[in-house]
Amino acid sequence: MLIPTTGAFIQGMNQKSHFSEEKSYVLKTLTVYNPTHKQCDNTPFITASNAKIDTLKLRNQKLRWMALSRNLLKRWKGVFSYGDTVRLYTGDPDIDGLWIIQDNLNKRYRDRGDLLFDRTIRTYGRWKNAKIYKV
Repeated sequence: MLIPTTGAFIQGMNQKSHFSEEKSYVLKTLTVYNPTHKQCDNTPFITASNAKIDTLKLRNQKLRWMALSRNLLKRWKGVFSYGDTVRLYTGDPDIDGLWIIQDNLNKRYRDRGDLLFDRTIRTYGRWKNAKIYKV
């Protein structure tokens, strides 16, 4: 299996995997976010991991980055770290596949994730009980 590096593009996975053999984590809610001042802070193109969002790559769907709630990140005693690659399963083939954790959500959220998209590509998406698997 190809493991993406920071900023790498990962196509959605078309092959079924043996999810039962891996430890999964359930995201109660998974949503979409865009790098805008309204949805982020005053530096919307810099993630919490200090990675800079390449807007051209994002617009061309060559970045598959996501944010997780703090309770899931090692910095706050969770299991994932910035830069980790996760396999996401929602049942939506456009979303399922490998994503890289580069950001975190506001501290008021728990067991939640956000998928980074350019606002010209996707501004809305909501999935319940999405599963992520650490790669």
